[in-house]
Amino acid sequence: MDTYFAPVQRTEKRKLKNQIVDISRSPIMDALLRTASGLLVVLNEDRQIVAINHAFIEALGIKDAQDALGLRLGESLKCVHAFEEPGGCGTTRYCASCGAAVAMMSAIQNDLTNEQICALVSDRGGIISDICLKVKAKPILVDNNRWIVFYAQDITQQQFWVNLDHVFFHDINNTLTGLYGNVQLLELSNPDNGDIKHLRKGVERLINEVVIQRNFSQHKDATYTPDKSAVSLSDIKRELGLIISGHKSSLQKKIIEDWPGEDVIITTDAILLSRVLGNMVINALEATPNGGFIRITVTTSPDAVFWEVWNKTHIPDPIQKRIFQRYFSSKPGDSRGLGTYSMKLFGETYLSGKISFLSTADQGTSFTFCLPLDTGSTPS
Repeated sequence: MDTYFAPVQRTEKRKLKNQIVDISRSPIMDALLRTASGLLVVLNEDRQIVAINHAFIEALGIKDAQDALGLRLGESLKCVHAFEEPGGCGTTRYCASCGAAVAMMSAIQNDLTNEQICALVSDRGGIISDICLKVKAKPILVDNNRWIVFYAQDITQQQFWVNLDHVFFHDINNTLTGLYGNVQLLELSNPDNGDIKHLRKGVERLINEVVIQRNFSQHKDATYTPDKSAVSLSDIKRELGLIISGHKSSLQKKIIEDWPGEDVIITTDAILLSRVLGNMVINALEATPNGGFIRITVTTSPDAVFWEVWNKTHIPDPIQKRIFQRYFSSKPGDSRGLGTYSMKLFGETYLSGKISFLSTADQGTSFTFCLPLDTGSTPS
């Protein structure tokens, strides 16, 4: 019988039955099956299941473990390709690219522990499902018997969101590229139109935001390196204005700003800095009632720049203790608690600054961001 990847041979029925009995009587294997977290099966050298843990039984949706014993993994998981060849799972055209099959054969033929990603399509009674497993095959020797311990972690949902993340950045980049091209053409035909210039700057900022967010998405271990360059305080003021301008929280409220008369050139990631400041300002605006005002005060010292954003509303003491905690928010609804958290993340982790706040009933609330000046940052 031909095969496209793994050997066709299956264990003789009597020998298979004896293997299953041997596994069931082994205290070592019994302990492993009972204590291992996640999905676990034990395979013989012909890739047939001789033992299976409860988690895998539940994942397979079977009532009796006996129904899986003797099958190969793809057959137990109802892989749509498992029965395309007479030799079954491991022998079809698709098996050479199957992570589970590759891991098993590495363990069987080379005596190596191997970890792979296994993507399969399952057909259970006409219900088609895409499944993604992180699998590891490890050869072990117990009582002079050689087995393949096969671990599996279902990462279907995780991979779904990762792929959706990639699709989003791909599609949003295409949309923004088209939008930016149209804005440039519009500006060429109306070079003196201030509104179009403002629109172009807004689109450019959005493109930069997407680039940064893609980098954060790709570097979830906090290894992202800020894109630092020389920028003036007046440039930062304009960037902040792009964020605040037209924001719904600014309607019917006044913003009083006090920036240094002498411009200062600093070396920093302007987009990240403006995100920190934007969250400070928007949070203050959201805490301010209609008709009220907030104050932005910017000061400099020989070695740092300080941004202070004040509003009149006092933050209750219990909330103050958790103000920078991720996901915590005093506001109702989902996706809250990210504004102050992102201020701390971007301002301190990536820009090496310091975020602090002070809130009292009589003085209101002030958030301050202190950004140390890099060597070479000078007044212009």
